[in-house]
Amino acid sequence: MKILLIIGIACLLITGLLSGAFTTGYQQRGNFYADSKDDRRSKQKTANWFFLAGVIFLLLSGVWWLFQ
Repeated sequence: MKILLIIGIACLLITGLLSGAFTTGYQQRGNFYADSKDDRRSKQKTANWFFLAGVIFLLLSGVWWLFQ
């Protein structure tokens, strides 16, 4: 159960890093103009997959905890 929880949290942290959620507005604006359109699309696609995996792992951890 703990490993599922750790993996879920790690996936959500990676999502935050890829999407730029932990930066200020000035940093986000600079990153937006520094990356190409394809790079932004690739980062967003990867962040979406990590978010989905994180939610699934957290749900599995919760279900495991309920039935334990």
